[in-house]
Amino acid sequence: MIRVEAVDAAEDRSEIAREIMRGLPEWFGIADATAHYVAAVSELPTWAAWTDSGAPAGFVSLKTQGPRAAEVFAMGVRRELHRRGVGSALLAAAEEHAVRCGAEYLQVKTLGPSRPSRGYEATRRFYVARGFVPLEELDGLWEHDNPCLMLVKRLRHGIEIHPVTGLPEVHEGDDLAALIVERAGIENGDVLVVAQKVVSKAECRVVRLADVEPTQRARELSGDRDPRQTEVMLRETARVVRSRPPLLIAETRHGFVCASAGVDASNAPGPETVVLLPVDPDASARRLRDRVAELTGRTVAVVVTDSFGRAWRQGTTDVAIGLAGLAPLHNLHGERDLVGYELHATTIAVADEVAGAAELVMGKLNRIPAAVVRGLPHRGDGTALELVMPAERDLFR
Repeated sequence: MIRVEAVDAAEDRSEIAREIMRGLPEWFGIADATAHYVAAVSELPTWAAWTDSGAPAGFVSLKTQGPRAAEVFAMGVRRELHRRGVGSALLAAAEEHAVRCGAEYLQVKTLGPSRPSRGYEATRRFYVARGFVPLEELDGLWEHDNPCLMLVKRLRHGIEIHPVTGLPEVHEGDDLAALIVERAGIENGDVLVVAQKVVSKAECRVVRLADVEPTQRARELSGDRDPRQTEVMLRETARVVRSRPPLLIAETRHGFVCASAGVDASNAPGPETVVLLPVDPDASARRLRDRVAELTGRTVAVVVTDSFGRAWRQGTTDVAIGLAGLAPLHNLHGERDLVGYELHATTIAVADEVAGAAELVMGKLNRIPAAVVRGLPHRGDGTALELVMPAERDLFR
């Protein structure tokens, strides 16, 4: 697993750059040019990628080019770690910094295609695959016989939501993270949103109604619903909040208050089956996050979602029931608005907002159970249980 961190000390920046460049003579084989790079990197914002053993895997340095543009000044990855996602992770860190600083464009210069070079051909492919556009090959900018190709990328400002399409039907024991990674271009900082239904299927949270014998209470609460289904709901219930057969509002063992205790027959794996909530949705999210990191080397947040109704509001919306790598709440207490008013009771349910936004591209009938939210400036960590109203503050308990 690779981690990417900013390098603060000037001498560390130079040493890391020198070590990486030394192993890449095809790209950094001109002694004077390499010495220039090493000296300049010491004064520039620089990020290093590290292996689990603590060895530097690569580096990237960023240079400001006016108020609207930044430049990838120097970048290198150890030869044995090429095509392992290290360069992508480094570039993502540099892009995030450039966006925070207000840059709208990111540029990079590399050897132009008019001079054949297998190594630089791979370099050009790397940048083009990550959204850079070749603009112009410039003769004379560098020394003779070194044509310079200028590539530019427009940086993202705002949030993008990408559906993960093409996922097969998920069954017990499937590697859900691997199925998603195969179909989604995961980047550092993404938020991976996954519908509870596929998580539950992979974790064998499916019940065959043929195996259920309903109790008398289940029969009384069922109305025109199959009493076996009501029995499954009661088994998942810690407290019945309200009932009007066949409607059942329950508090689950997780602490969620929702219809039917989260038990659902829609999109179940077959007739006469229902799907339950995961035993521990936060743990499910953590496992997915760790597996994505293992497969890609990239750090993401994961939100497991389900559809909930809201008191006093028509319709349902997706909310977060499992969480990893994302602070679920943003507390604005003490902040001031544009006219100077100090906020005292404003807390934003960030994780629920992410869940609802992702549902717009997932949908209930589209068979798209996952989405990638990109560009969200998220920080922190936490659990979905933090979103549950504490009993002492619940005015309707």
